[in-house]
Amino acid sequence: MAMNSNVTNLVQESVFVPYMHRPETYIVSGLFLIILIVGVFGNGMMMITLGADSTARNTSTVYMFSLALGDILVILTSVPLTSVIFTFDSWPWGQTVCKLSECVKDISVGVSVFTLTALSAERYYAVVNPLRRHVAGMKAVPLALLIACLIWVLAIVLSMPAALFSDVMDIDITTNSSIHICNPFPVELGASYRRGVVLFKFLAYYIIPLLIISVFYFQIVRHLQLSTRNMPCELSPMQRLEQIRSRRKVE
Repeated sequence: MAMNSNVTNLVQESVFVPYMHRPETYIVSGLFLIILIVGVFGNGMMMITLGADSTARNTSTVYMFSLALGDILVILTSVPLTSVIFTFDSWPWGQTVCKLSECVKDISVGVSVFTLTALSAERYYAVVNPLRRHVAGMKAVPLALLIACLIWVLAIVLSMPAALFSDVMDIDITTNSSIHICNPFPVELGASYRRGVVLFKFLAYYIIPLLIISVFYFQIVRHLQLSTRNMPCELSPMQRLEQIRSRRKVE
């Protein structure tokens, strides 16, 4: 209850200005509307393009489709719900929508980060061992589909704390009035829960994927640098120069 008292005192000490009298209410609403339109159109077109061209289906397009699907999910759900924070004095949607909003945010972050990690592994495999990848191409796409599905399952599992524990909390702003906020960290679970969730998300969604991606791309750069020094002697100078340029583009 200490956190609730601190938040209440902080709100009461400041002068509360109704949202309809704040210029940022209209500015932020316009920006969120632009994000919604551009995000839905861009990701929707990408999904249509990747799904329609059956000849171009490979592991990269599978991951890109999954990434676009995760983006469009959060754009259609979290963007409108998050804009409520900047346009209404109080959370109007109730506890169920609060849980859904926080859950979808975590799912989208997980899908995006884990898919980018899988893409870095796929790029490493394509650059370091392209012949084997070409031979196993028919099996690679079903494997990529399986990995993409597992990524979604993992992201959903990691979002369960937000779905279970997010709650609508009352905050007193004056003696006779209060507002509702969607709080992902329930007061009854204490500060240790909040710190633990923040630390876990920091590691699972940032530090560990960043380390994995860095290792894969470092190995790609190292492989390409070594390969430029071991070009076949039978190539002409122009052919050698062209291959070096091509490989450096991949870097």
